[in-house]
Amino acid sequence: MTRRAVIGVTVTLPVLGACLADTVAVPSLPAPSRAVQNTEGNPWGTNTFLHKEVEAWKREQTLSMIEAAGFTWIKQQFPWEEIEQPRKGQFFDVKYVQGTWEKFDELVRLAGLSGLKMIARVDRPPAWARLDKTRPQGPPDNLNDLGDFLFLLASRYKGRVNHFQIWNEPNLGEEWTGKPDPVGYTAMLKVAYRRIKEANPQASVLAAPLAMNVELGPIHLNEMDFLDQMYLAGAKGTFDILSANAYGMDRTPADPPSRQILNFRRVELLRAVMEKHGDSATAVWFNEYGWNASPKDMPREELIWQRVTDRQQADWTVEGVDYARRNWPWAGVFCTWYFRQVGDISPSKSEYYFRLVDPDFTPRPVYHAIKAVAGRK
Repeated sequence: MTRRAVIGVTVTLPVLGACLADTVAVPSLPAPSRAVQNTEGNPWGTNTFLHKEVEAWKREQTLSMIEAAGFTWIKQQFPWEEIEQPRKGQFFDVKYVQGTWEKFDELVRLAGLSGLKMIARVDRPPAWARLDKTRPQGPPDNLNDLGDFLFLLASRYKGRVNHFQIWNEPNLGEEWTGKPDPVGYTAMLKVAYRRIKEANPQASVLAAPLAMNVELGPIHLNEMDFLDQMYLAGAKGTFDILSANAYGMDRTPADPPSRQILNFRRVELLRAVMEKHGDSATAVWFNEYGWNASPKDMPREELIWQRVTDRQQADWTVEGVDYARRNWPWAGVFCTWYFRQVGDISPSKSEYYFRLVDPDFTPRPVYHAIKAVAGRK
């Protein structure tokens, strides 16, 4: 994961306020019509790392607790490099001497048994697909190789996995070729959209979420300018849903948006870009959503996402979705970052404190807060 790179580029700016009160009142407004397609239904989702889980009982326990909390959606990574190896058209892991589809077939099966819908995040090309081995998160050399893989993926899970997120945060240089390239990413999206729809016309394609930042280049580009350049390159009509990140940092859900501030409502600026380009009929789903509840003694340099209390994290996570459902008729699914990690993030790292449940499955206050409302949505 590259979470430090995503947010770390901006937190030194003097635009982030101090921690606010433990609770905040969300205005009680009539809920808007869900007229925009892909905004109806239960909005609660969460990110999972099930492909990293070795023990079957932990995969099953994870999905059981997600279902019990009232979630409808999970977002699960399908790393291309893990599946199509050791070369194009082959799907066999020589290290573990087994087919590479087997693990993901099981994840899809278990999610279906739990009644959960899955968003498949596809990125990380295999080594054979790129000459530059220094950037494992960059694009493949030949976009048609990705298109071929997506056709196979969408065909294999047709009717069981119908939502596909194409790449992750391409407005960060380290997630692309060393510098952001809106035109290059749009070219990828066009290929992905065409091949997925060939395999499953009912599938939905999600454009990559863009990292929240205020930079103007050359290594990182803020999400509004990147999206604007995507539209100028012909991105309209090449995705069914726009993905967005919505970290609250240390601000309330109602804190107003500004190009110089990182907060929950910053996504309204992305929406303005969509409307500028005549794309108001397209929904926005939230790829990574939440507040970080690092302990008070966490070193300042670790607080990439700032910090709030456990109570604030719980309250604001619920209030943020409530705010969106009342004020944003274009908002769809909110995937919290994240449900549970598999033990590969140390408690000394701030990212550890996004979890809804601990690695040993102990629920956090935010889990209980979501559970209290998610089943009623």
